[in-house]
Amino acid sequence: MDKFKHTPYDEAFQGLLCALCRHGHIEKAEEFMLASKKLFPVDVEGFNVILNGWCNIWTDVTEAKRIWREMGNYCITPNKDSYSHMISCFSKVGNLFDSLRLYDEMKKRGLAPGIEVYNSLVYVLTREDCFDEAMKLMKKLNEEGLKPDSVTYNSMIRPLCEAGKLDVARNVLATMISENLSPTVDTFHAFLEAVNFEKTLEVLGQMKISDLGPTEETFLLILGKLFKGKQPENALKIWAEMDRFEIVANPALYLATIQGLLSCGWLEKAREIYSEMKSKGFVGNPMLQKLLEEQKVKGVRKSKRMNLQKVGSQGGYKGQRSIDRK
Repeated sequence: MDKFKHTPYDEAFQGLLCALCRHGHIEKAEEFMLASKKLFPVDVEGFNVILNGWCNIWTDVTEAKRIWREMGNYCITPNKDSYSHMISCFSKVGNLFDSLRLYDEMKKRGLAPGIEVYNSLVYVLTREDCFDEAMKLMKKLNEEGLKPDSVTYNSMIRPLCEAGKLDVARNVLATMISENLSPTVDTFHAFLEAVNFEKTLEVLGQMKISDLGPTEETFLLILGKLFKGKQPENALKIWAEMDRFEIVANPALYLATIQGLLSCGWLEKAREIYSEMKSKGFVGNPMLQKLLEEQKVKGVRKSKRMNLQKVGSQGGYKGQRSIDRK
């Protein structure tokens, strides 16, 4: 801006802070904010950008608390957005006590919580097995003049699915639909992380009908779950299903599948898919290539050892040594 004779202004300054935080450079954003305080005096808006970075991009409670204290050191009073960010951070890590404490403090100061705050509280209450209280809070939204949205319902569905309470999650989904709110990709992804293989195919079909995918990210999620559960057979079935849903394998999908197969000991299939990836013009991964070659060498050595042991059991190699001793 200086080079092209433009004077820096507040909007540009805030934009730079936001961009730095959005891409994970939160410490640099804070340093830049404090280094520029002569030109742009530190205020609650600037601190909120940094706070949002630690709360919602990295979810680092320790750093978020530090920024909260720094605001006090600069005699800056937290506003509605500040509380929203902190409550979001505490809820993500399952800290129910501090989430509710800040919510009460916020209301005492006359700051009306927005839908984002209620979504965070609904999530942490459900996650910490306080489902009834979460439902009561949903009803309170109307008293506050707010209306639950898809994010609100997803904030209940996701922790329910993570806890394996699929029947309760389906009931919440039914309520969501009865309120004329459509499921989102996040809704389906929450169920995909919890259902068994047979139900996985069913959910994929529902996503297709709802015109919400499935996407490459959907298949990455499923493949990761199956490989983690040591189900390479089912992972390969899902790999084959991608064509039916018009998903073209990209490098991320190839690499996730190859690494997953290797982790399950399926060397030959991993090498086969790696060769397919390279034949389609995708750049190979040097580290993965090396790993495949090392596994191949280990496999050959193991095969030789087994053959020698087999011969020995039939009176060959091992038996010959005993004859020599005699």
